[in-house]
Formats: sequence, C-alpha cells, structure tokens
Amino acid sequence: MQGEQAFWLGRVRDREGQIQWVRAITGGEAPGPETEIEAIASPFADPEGDPWVVVSGAAGLAGGPRGRLADFALEAPLAPSKVLGVGRNYRAHAAELGNEVPAEPLLFFKPPSCLVPSGAAVELPRGFERIDLEGELVVVIGRRARAVAAADAWRHVAGYALGDDVSSRELQQRDKQWTRAKGFDGFGPLSAMVRLTPPGYELDAAALRLRASLDDRPCQDATADAMIFPIPALIEVISACMTLLPGDIIFTGTPAGVAPLAPGQVVRIHSEGPLALMPVVTPLT
Repeated sequence: MQGEQAFWLGRVRDREGQIQWVRAITGGEAPGPETEIEAIASPFADPEGDPWVVVSGAAGLAGGPRGRLADFALEAPLAPSKVLGVGRNYRAHAAELGNEVPAEPLLFFKPPSCLVPSGAAVELPRGFERIDLEGELVVVIGRRARAVAAADAWRHVAGYALGDDVSSRELQQRDKQWTRAKGFDGFGPLSAMVRLTPPGYELDAAALRLRASLDDRPCQDATADAMIFPIPALIEVISACMTLLPGDIIFTGTPAGVAPLAPGQVVRIHSEGPLALMPVVTPLT
C-alpha cells in the first residue's frame, strides 16, 4: 500500500491538557515528527461504522490541535474497553520457553492502563528477576463483533499497530495466570499512531516482517504468517465468548527471541512490508 494515501489515528493532549483524537494523512509511509496532524471527532461513535471511512472523510475540528506531530504530547493512540493478548501463538516462542503449543488460542487480558505511546519512558517494577520484551503485531477492532465467523472477520478490523507485551516471567510462574505479569502500568507500549485500513482489507501476513531489538541488538525477526492462529481465527474465537467493541485491541502473540530488560536500555520494535506501521521506541528506567 506504499504510494497510496494512508490515514493514521492517534491521540494527543492539547494545550489545556485535554486528550483529543487526531488524524494524519501520508502517501503510504509512516508518519514522522514533521508530519502534520489535526483534531477530529471520535472515529468510534458509531459501533457499526468503519473508522477508515469516518477518518478519511472527517472534517478537522475548529480550534483543536493542528500542527507537527512532534509539537504535541502523545497519549496511547487508543482508549479501548478491552486489551486482549494471545499466548504462545508462534511455535518457536513456545519452544524457547519450554511450553507446549496450545490446541486453541490461549487468551488473556491486559488492563487498558498498561498502554503507553512510543517514546514514553517505562519504569520497570523492581524486585523481579526477569522482565521480557515481546514485540507483537496489534490488531484494532473497528466494528462491533459478536459471534463473527473467520470468513467475515476482516470487515471488523480497523487497522494495525505495533506493540510490546512486556511480561514478568517470575509472576507468570508464581501466579499461574498472567494478570499481574502482563498488567503493570507501561507494560503495553504501542505505536504512536494506528494505521487504518479500508473496509474488508485482508492483511498479507507473509509480507509483514516483525523485528525487535534491545539497545540496537537484534532479538526478534519473524513474519506474521508464522502465527499458529491467524487474525481471522482469533477474532472468531474471541467474539464467540465476548463482544469486541470499536477501538478494542488484540496483541496477536510474539515470535521467538524474547529478551530480558534492564533500566537504561531502549527497546525498538519495527516492521517491514508493503503496509507501513509506526515503530515503537521505549526507553526503560
């Protein structure tokens, strides 16, 4: 989709400290610090609407934030009602931690309060032996989804971001469930803006390569088609037991190469492929 007009969605704080939805438009490339943004109304007001259609046709809000992306304080690009994760969705990652491959998607929740935008410093909780990075592709829900078949799943996807499902291995082992292990404030860094996709757009997972590095040392490198359960299957399984609402997000699982984190390091997650996505850069304190 390079060379085509692309629409991006995010949130910033205005000069009065209020959080505002903003839009960027590019020629297919990811926005940068000099990219112009403008305030728009909420793209998720209509649960049956499509965010790409809404955002592409929205008028800028008079008096709202407008200017260079670099001139504004970023917030997490979304305010979801639910943040879902998928465990062991890449065979090589399950193997590296000595875990079995699940027969069906292994789902968990992360609290929305864990989300932070790229560039925000994340304070690692002290007193834990190992906290890992987990670079992931993140799916954004655009239309209300309840009991959706895999064949119909794509029309419920609004777009994509990159994320880091930061995880405490010690708490995973101790608690035997993952609420604390993956739920600390800051344990969900996301791209600064979400790449919106047209209604029914089907992601070419084989063409999207996910890479993660720690202090510029490569850690993870895989294409999204290595997922055990692809995106349509995940939406089918999740929507069979809960209603996905516009703006909800799914961390789709991490490939092999997870690495332990320490204060002073910088995590970088980026992707390669025809569908450009904004990277995630996270300084650790």
